[in-house]
Amino acid sequence: MRPPKPSMRALVACGLIAATAILGPAYTVFSPAAPAPDQEHAFRPVSRAVFAEDRLWLLDDGGALVAMRPGAKRVERIAADGKIVEICKSRGRLLALVAVGEAQWSLQDRVHGNWVARGTAPTEGDRFAALDCAPDDGRVTIVTNRRLLDAESGQIHSVRLKQKLEPLFGIGTALATPGAVWLGQNLGEWGGGLTRISRADGRVDPVESNQSGDLCGGPLNAACDPVNGIVPAPWDASCIVAAIGLVHMMSHGRVVTVCNGRVQRLYFKPFEPQPPYGRLDDGEPASTVAFFGLARAADAVWAVGIDGLYRFDGTLPPRFRPLPKFEDRDGYSVSFDIPGIALVLTDVNQRRSLSGAVPLLVAR
Repeated sequence: MRPPKPSMRALVACGLIAATAILGPAYTVFSPAAPAPDQEHAFRPVSRAVFAEDRLWLLDDGGALVAMRPGAKRVERIAADGKIVEICKSRGRLLALVAVGEAQWSLQDRVHGNWVARGTAPTEGDRFAALDCAPDDGRVTIVTNRRLLDAESGQIHSVRLKQKLEPLFGIGTALATPGAVWLGQNLGEWGGGLTRISRADGRVDPVESNQSGDLCGGPLNAACDPVNGIVPAPWDASCIVAAIGLVHMMSHGRVVTVCNGRVQRLYFKPFEPQPPYGRLDDGEPASTVAFFGLARAADAVWAVGIDGLYRFDGTLPPRFRPLPKFEDRDGYSVSFDIPGIALVLTDVNQRRSLSGAVPLLVAR
C-alpha cells in the first residue's frame, strides 16, 4: 500500500519544511558557484550519470541519453531501438536496459558507437525498479516490483519476490551483494527507504531504524528518508553505506551504514539556517545536509551533499571540499574539475519535492 502522506503539521514537527523566505529559491541553497536556471534554459532532469570509455553518459527520466567528453562543449545524442530505461557501467563499457515494446527488456552494450545485444527478458507485466552492474564479472541485476533478474554469460535467472514491491514511482538504486540485493528508493517528499531482497528465495525485508520513535525519526525511516545511493563499505565487508537526502524547501539528510542488519548513523551535518519550529532528533537538528549520491573509489567512499563533497575512509570526520564551479555544456551543468570525479546538476527531484537543482556524483 502507498504510505500515508505526512500532514503539513507533522512535517513542520519533523523539521522538514519552513517558509521559503528563510532559505530563498531552492536551487541556491547548496552552492553560490552553481548557476541558476534562466528563462531560456533550465536544469535537465538527469536521473542517472555513468562515466565509461572517457565519456560522461547522462540519462534523463524521459529516456533521452547523451554522451559528453570532458573537454567537449557539445553533447552527442544517442538513440536506441526502444526506450532506454536505465544505464550502468559493465566491463568498462556503457550498458543500457532498453524496453522493446511493452513485452520485452533488452540488455545492450555500447560498443564502438553501436548497440550490441547481450540478452533479453520478458517483462511479464512487471514494473522496473532498479538496475545494478557488477564492476568486475559482468553480472547484471534487474529489480522489478515482482522479480529479481540476474543476467550472466547470456543467461537470465529469475527469482520471484515473496512480496510485491510498491509503490514504485520514484528513482531506484540497487546494489547486488553475494547474498542480497539492496534497493534504495527516492520518492521525494514521500520518503523511499531501503529494502533488502534475498537472492536465494526473494524474501523482501524493509531496513529501518527509528531510535526516537517520532514520526520522521531516524536514522533510516522509509516514510521520510529518500535513499539516493548505496555502495559496499571498503573498511568492512559486512557493511553497506547509504546516502539519504531530501530538499523540500528545507534540507534533510545523513549517511548511514547497515552492518549485519543493524542500521547506524555514520554522519550528519547541520545546515543553516535552522527553522523556527524545528526540533532535535537523536542529536540531529531539523535542517541537515542532504546527500544525493555515493561512489566508491578504492579504499574510500565519496558522498555528494548540497554543500560539497565528503570523502569517507572509515574514520571520522570525513574530508570535506566545497562543490566546484559548474559549467554549461550544451545545456547540461557539469564539472570535471575534481580528479576521478564528475558532477552534474539535475532538477529531476523537482517533480517529487521542492528541491530545485541538486548535484549527482559519478566516479571516473
